[in-house]
Amino acid sequence: MKYLAVFFFLMMQSCMGYSQDWIGTWAGKLNFGSQNLTFVLHLSQENGNWMAKADSPDQGAYGLPFSARMSKDSIYLSNPQGIKLQLKLESKTQLKGEFSQGGMILPLVLHRGESKGAIPPAAKYQTPAPPYPYDTTEVVIPNDYARIKLSGTLTQPKDEGKYPAVILVTGSGPQDRDESLFGHKPFHVLADYLTRNGVVVLRYDDRGVGKSEGSFENSTIDDFSKDAIAALQYLKQVEKVDINKIGIIGHSEGGLIANLLAGQGLPNLSYIVTLAGPTIPIWELMVEQLYRVGKAEGMSEFQLAMAKDINKKNFDVVKSELATDAAFTQLKKNMNILEDSPKNEAMRKEILMMLTPAYRYFVRIDPSEFIKNIYIPVYGAFGSLDIQVPSKINMDGYTDYLPENSKTVIKEYESMNHLFQKAKTGRVAEYGQLAETINEEVLKDITDWIKGF
Repeated sequence: MKYLAVFFFLMMQSCMGYSQDWIGTWAGKLNFGSQNLTFVLHLSQENGNWMAKADSPDQGAYGLPFSARMSKDSIYLSNPQGIKLQLKLESKTQLKGEFSQGGMILPLVLHRGESKGAIPPAAKYQTPAPPYPYDTTEVVIPNDYARIKLSGTLTQPKDEGKYPAVILVTGSGPQDRDESLFGHKPFHVLADYLTRNGVVVLRYDDRGVGKSEGSFENSTIDDFSKDAIAALQYLKQVEKVDINKIGIIGHSEGGLIANLLAGQGLPNLSYIVTLAGPTIPIWELMVEQLYRVGKAEGMSEFQLAMAKDINKKNFDVVKSELATDAAFTQLKKNMNILEDSPKNEAMRKEILMMLTPAYRYFVRIDPSEFIKNIYIPVYGAFGSLDIQVPSKINMDGYTDYLPENSKTVIKEYESMNHLFQKAKTGRVAEYGQLAETINEEVLKDITDWIKGF
């Protein structure tokens, strides 16, 4: 999910006076008492926009994007897991500040330059490498709704003819066309497999990401849906595309978008594939997701029960029609924040993020209202170890509401996580530790299903 996912990056506002001083890789150690963990921060600029990602090589985690705010000689980073960093530019070779998570605050000093183990072992992943046995073209996709242009990659078989075709819609956070995360490139792998097997594929950078225009931060699910519609309209014009066999493959929130568009009867949409796509009300999913993540991270049953009760109350407020001020007051009461203080400043910022119009819009979505109107075939795939979009309750969402269709397949993949990797725990930290990007059984099933029409 774009608002709870562990992997996302946010374009930072340009701070031209400090650009060259900040750009680069910074590495240091976090001292947790019993162990020291390497922490690596990557700062870069593209087209005037800042990008920030972090690695924890000792945990096998790479490319974790952070939202950020710059102010003169300091940078403030945060992500939805509650990790926060406040760093000051001490010199051209050193950043100094604090790392905080879950109430724990640790000093952190980062030095310019790579650290041993800072580069992910990319060779072990499935990422394809050229030369490719198919045609690859960089394309520009006009979105007339938003008056922006999206940048993407079109892959298609070399041989003449008409082929089934799909657009790929990303999940979890501002993503590039490959849905790059933790050293993996799932959409590159998926596009490569499909195209090698006779399917035309269009994938694109999210708005405000990579080479695509627009602002990600100020966009809603409705905006991202219009981006997908624009991509589908573009695909319809491709000469090798069979106009009667065009579909959407969406991962996580991309699967939600596929459900929303299919439920509204989008013209020329012949089928959808949802990979861990939410089917239950988003406010319910968020509560369940937070519970599963907390359990996987070792919280006690008592802590989980307390957190779940508070989260239910919080999301009831977020999805309500309360004005921002009233909602803010109620959320502070729910979390027992009785006074303004430096200690509570971070929590106050988190509350304000929950009350942004885009977030409240997202939380109010009930996919079942759209799923009950989907009359085209659906391939719904879920991983039994997925803690972000738990399989059983979301499979039930299809079972309870999706109209019958002889070509529809709803399948749970045993021992697979949110990324459809064979996993042991399903924990987010495990994603980057696994050599597999997408399990081949999933790739083959999707391809065979699409080509079976």
